[in-house]
Amino acid sequence: MNTALTSLKFRNKPLSILMSGQGLVALANLMYGKAVALYISPIEWGKYSVLLAVMLLFHSLMVTPTIQSFKAELTSSDYRLVVNFYGRILGVIYIGVFALMAIGAIIYTQNIIWVLVWIAFVAQGLYSLSNDSLNFTGKHKTYSLLLIGYAFFNLLLFGIVVWGFGQNKAINLWQILALLNGVFAVVSVWQSIRLINGFRFDNQAFSDWFPAELLRKYQCYIWPLVSLAVWGWLINYADRYLISFYMTDADIGQYTLGYGIGSKMLLVVAPLIALLTPLIFQLKADSKPSKEVDKLLWHYLKRYILIASGLCIVFWATYNWIGLLLLSMTYKPAFVIGPIIASGYLFLTCIHILEIKWYAYGLTRFVLWHNSMGAVMNVVLNIVLIPRLGIVGAALATLLGFAGQFLIVLWLFQYDAKS
Repeated sequence: MNTALTSLKFRNKPLSILMSGQGLVALANLMYGKAVALYISPIEWGKYSVLLAVMLLFHSLMVTPTIQSFKAELTSSDYRLVVNFYGRILGVIYIGVFALMAIGAIIYTQNIIWVLVWIAFVAQGLYSLSNDSLNFTGKHKTYSLLLIGYAFFNLLLFGIVVWGFGQNKAINLWQILALLNGVFAVVSVWQSIRLINGFRFDNQAFSDWFPAELLRKYQCYIWPLVSLAVWGWLINYADRYLISFYMTDADIGQYTLGYGIGSKMLLVVAPLIALLTPLIFQLKADSKPSKEVDKLLWHYLKRYILIASGLCIVFWATYNWIGLLLLSMTYKPAFVIGPIIASGYLFLTCIHILEIKWYAYGLTRFVLWHNSMGAVMNVVLNIVLIPRLGIVGAALATLLGFAGQFLIVLWLFQYDAKS
């Protein structure tokens, strides 16, 4: 068909590794959701979810753009230089920015939970950065093993803390997350260090720690993504706060657990994205024509839509049975949330596949445009539907918002192809 598709014929083994890994991750995550439904009350899960949304806001605002820039540089620069540079950038973010914010929050709220939030935040970024570097350099087996280990260790910690010791409050969930992220940050960073045969620490001048050319490219790359982070957070988490405004923490807990089941659609697309992302970035580095990348993405998008649509249909037909299997009667209002969110995530995951090209080719303005318009649609729909339909209204707002956003992405993709 073309060079890209020909290249993928020799990547069947990596794809099978990634798919097998994601299958085990999905199993562990479903077991975790079941454990939460059995042992955590909707009120405590709601409190945890709201604070988690705060952490994820700062992660998407500061860390996610840095990781995206890191992946873009991996295909065009010296690996050791890039890893050291981005490690230092994260150090500035964690120590110079978020640590001060965490200290301020502790002083203001008199709540030690912010220490756990800071640890979880820092460790999450280090884990994401290091594990992405392993995937980009072809270490698919190590990458998958870390994902599997993370998911099952999370389940193990939950069993020890919540089931074993009976500690089932929101702060206990933060203890689990901080320890989980901390352990896997250490393991993934160690694997990355092995990959580049160790870091070189020397007495360089401060300017040498942040090479001017890399710093300039980093700044140009991330500015659209920083704005994007705000819009993306509104799309994914504003509904929690609107539910809190109109309803209660218990309703947030019901909604987020049902949302969590539906969002497992991400696990279906994750192996494909993990495989395609480094390939698309490499095609860009090799100066392959944009049309070749478009054909590759459309080729796999069509097949993904067939598979994901079938899964959504099965979910709708069996959502009560799935709710009983994966949750508990305590969370019965969440049963119907799952298939609605899954249908919305069908559109979102299609967006994720198409926007790989925009990240690789530095066309982040398109990513910003569709996310800003999607955020406005999502928030407006939530404001209209939550007072009328409660948490079902929030789920429908997600479905309709993602569907509208997907139509915008299709238009932008065609516009990009013609320009």
